[in-house]
Amino acid sequence: MRKEGLQELHISEIAHPEICKINVYPTAEEASKAAAREIVRLVQTKPEARITYATGDTMIPVYHNLVKASVEGIADFTKSTAFHLDEYYPCGPDEPHGFVKFLRERVFEPLGIKNTNELNGLAENPDKEAERYNRLLKLQSIDLAILGVGPWSDETKRGCHIAFNESGTNFDCVVHCTQLDPVTVKRDMEERGQDSPDKALTQGIANIQEANKIILIAYGKGKGESLRQALYGDIDIQKPASALRLVGQKVEMFIDEAAASELIK
Repeated sequence: MRKEGLQELHISEIAHPEICKINVYPTAEEASKAAAREIVRLVQTKPEARITYATGDTMIPVYHNLVKASVEGIADFTKSTAFHLDEYYPCGPDEPHGFVKFLRERVFEPLGIKNTNELNGLAENPDKEAERYNRLLKLQSIDLAILGVGPWSDETKRGCHIAFNESGTNFDCVVHCTQLDPVTVKRDMEERGQDSPDKALTQGIANIQEANKIILIAYGKGKGESLRQALYGDIDIQKPASALRLVGQKVEMFIDEAAASELIK
C-alpha cells in the first residue's frame, strides 16, 4: 500500500493547558486535509481500527479526502469498523436529513466499510435502542472519535454541543434519546432548510470521552466562538464541548485561522 500522499501542510499551534494539541491551518480546506491525514495514519497503522464518524457540513471535505486516499491506494478502510455518532429521531435511512444516509453515501460505501454500526432512527422504543447501542460500545474500545462542535448563542448563553449532547447534558451520560435545543431546531430549519425532528439519538459525553483518541474539526469564526467558550470558560454542562478538557490529553483539534482568531482575542 502506498504511504505517500496527503502531504504535510503549513501549520501553527495554539498552546492550551488541558488540550493536547490545537492545530491551526490557513484555510478550512487545509484543516480538513490535515484531519483526514490523521485518520489515514490511524488506518495505515491499525487497519482494523474502530472509528466513530460525525456528520455535517464540516465533515464533507474531510471525508472527501478519505475517499481520495482510498482510491489512490494510500489507505484501506475495508477492515475497519465504523460507528455512528448521532441520528435524528424518528428518522429513516432514506430521509434527506438523516445521518445514516449521509454516512452511507459519503463514508461507508465509498470506503468499502462493511462492518458498520448504525443507530436505528426508526426504533419503536428509542430508550431500548439507546441501551442496545450503549452495550455495543461497551464491548469494544473506540480507537478514534471524530467530532464537530455546535454553535454558541450569546442570547441564551447556551451551545457548544458535541454530537447531540445539548447544553445541560450531564457529562456522565451515555447513549440516550434527547430533546433538541430550540436553537438547534431553529438552525436546522432556517440555515439548512430541514424539516427534521426535534429529538435525536446520540452517543453520550461519557461514550465520547472513552475513545482512545478524539479529534475535533472546526472552521470559521462562528465555530471559533463556540470553541472559545468551551476551551476558556468554565467547564460546565451548559457548554458540553468543555467536557473534552477533562480528557484533554487525548484530544487533538484541527481548525482554520478564522476559527483560531476567536481563540486568541
